[in-house]
Amino acid sequence: MTDKIPSFKEDIDMIDVPTDKLNTIISNFSLDSDTRKQQVKRKRNRILVVAACLLIGIPTTAFGAVKAYDMIVQKQNYGVNISVANKIFKKDSWYKMKIGYLPENMEVSEKTNDMKYSFKDNYANGGFSFILWRLGKNSDFQTLYANGYEEKEINGRKAVIVTKDTGNKNVMFDRQVFLLFKEEGMMLQSYVGTDVSDEQMLKVIESISLEPTTEEKATYTVDYDGSLFSKEKEPTESRVIPLKKDSKQLFSVGQTVPVTIDEGDKLEYVIEKVEVFNSINDFKQENFNELGLEILSGNKALDQTNKLLPYKRDVYKVGNGKDSVDELIESRLVNLKFVYLTTTVKNIGKQEIEEIYMHPSLEVLKSEKNAWSYAGKVGIAEDSIMTGEVDYLEPHGNGKSFYNIGSIQPGQTIKVNLGYFVDEDKLDSIFLDAFHYSGATEDMNAKNRWWIDIRQ
Repeated sequence: MTDKIPSFKEDIDMIDVPTDKLNTIISNFSLDSDTRKQQVKRKRNRILVVAACLLIGIPTTAFGAVKAYDMIVQKQNYGVNISVANKIFKKDSWYKMKIGYLPENMEVSEKTNDMKYSFKDNYANGGFSFILWRLGKNSDFQTLYANGYEEKEINGRKAVIVTKDTGNKNVMFDRQVFLLFKEEGMMLQSYVGTDVSDEQMLKVIESISLEPTTEEKATYTVDYDGSLFSKEKEPTESRVIPLKKDSKQLFSVGQTVPVTIDEGDKLEYVIEKVEVFNSINDFKQENFNELGLEILSGNKALDQTNKLLPYKRDVYKVGNGKDSVDELIESRLVNLKFVYLTTTVKNIGKQEIEEIYMHPSLEVLKSEKNAWSYAGKVGIAEDSIMTGEVDYLEPHGNGKSFYNIGSIQPGQTIKVNLGYFVDEDKLDSIFLDAFHYSGATEDMNAKNRWWIDIRQ
């Protein structure tokens, strides 16, 4: 890997690309903070949900190879492999990626080091995501769940455009573009969102160039290392330690939850009341997370009076994207509810807490002997409206800082209202994973985990 990787590792989880290679990179390199690990874990969960919603009904394609200049493109079943032979590429040059054209209303996403672009009205979703690879002696790039590809020449450079047919209306990226910079020894891998037209995609790709620069000013670059991808990892059994039913980290509604945040800030958190509603009409619309409302709208789960409607929940057996695709095993109408939490947060420390981020996740747990464990099954995923993220927050921050509820003075208590959209048949299994800032520990009983039983 290059010397720039430490910084790249910090931000790679912010690049929203559902790719097997990116996950491989993440899994092979430890991140610099436990918080980042948790973000990656959450992203992987979201990616798994997206991948599980694929239903590809295409015939098996016979293996074929076409040599295109420096690249050999092969397709077998649902996988497309692009191989690049390297004889002259240099390893000591640095480049800055320049994009000469962006569609109207598209901007760079924050904290992605100019590697993620999205439309302002669809922030951080869709658009373009990029990874710049410095090629090795022989480099192989594989794309899964592909239904076809096209070889093109763009501004004298060899390119391969891979299309995907997931059969899922919620898929975020449906095309990948590989653009070979032969003289520079670089491969630009681009992920293209469903909200980008083919015409816009080609205009953006055509406008991209690499300009020589210093290492300090260079675009984040990943050295291709075949060992990262040489062996397919076998699924491993979960090492999660279930939450004991008598765990000191498990609390009930009305109990005071003592919380210590990484920086040493101490809080007392109490869920005063849990209520379940069939409509969101009586709640301030500006307090809803836009993502949650968009998901409701996409699933037609909200009528004109803001009453929640049943929606179709699909359950899939997950394929590997190369030899098998996801298989629909269940589809049923599910009633939807809005779970509303009235809570308080008190600063019991001696100093002001300048920023508090309220993003407790909602988890569905199942009872096993004398413990609670995650309800999901290995190899099975649901296309559900339930995201686990906060769908309603009062107070909240603005725009990209939605979860920031502001500062709290020593001794001050503030009231915080939260809400989640929950499938009716999951109401008797929901728990709040509150103030989980300190990393992706697999021990559900760890001292930096606080669970609250909000079953209804």
